[in-house]
Amino acid sequence: MLETRVMRTDLGQGACVLFAIVTLACSSALPHPRYVAQPSAALTAIPLPPPPARVELVPPSPARGAVWVDGEWTYRRGRWAWVLGRWVTPAPGTAFSPWTLVRRPDGELLHAPGVWRDGGGRPVDPPPPLAFATAQAGPVVDTEGVTEATGRTLKTAPGPATAPR
Repeated sequence: MLETRVMRTDLGQGACVLFAIVTLACSSALPHPRYVAQPSAALTAIPLPPPPARVELVPPSPARGAVWVDGEWTYRRGRWAWVLGRWVTPAPGTAFSPWTLVRRPDGELLHAPGVWRDGGGRPVDPPPPLAFATAQAGPVVDTEGVTEATGRTLKTAPGPATAPR
């Protein structure tokens, strides 16, 4: 009886810690980069919507001035691949355009991957990552219980020169 009670207490405390980590990771308490909207020219047609997002555990900030860039799905080679969230120190004068998914009135899906931009809105190379989130690898199951075919988990997305057009 005592072992059961101790086990339940440990599980309860573990659940509280996990809830706190997830809440912090999903809250606005993390410093984020300055955001700018994706221009409509960055959108490309895709054949299927992305799977549900992966849950990520955010490591502590590794440096003063670092900002958190959330993980995202990016469409490459005919399937969705998860790009891990990461801590970066943005270059002066840059901003981040987060990934975007838009459905046109005719039903066509359009996607633009997350990209860093200079003051004129032009894509620039991303700042080097300082630390990455951890995310469970493996299948992604949608809300209807269907397993999604996804690509590998990536530590970096394609840069502006290699981004899908």
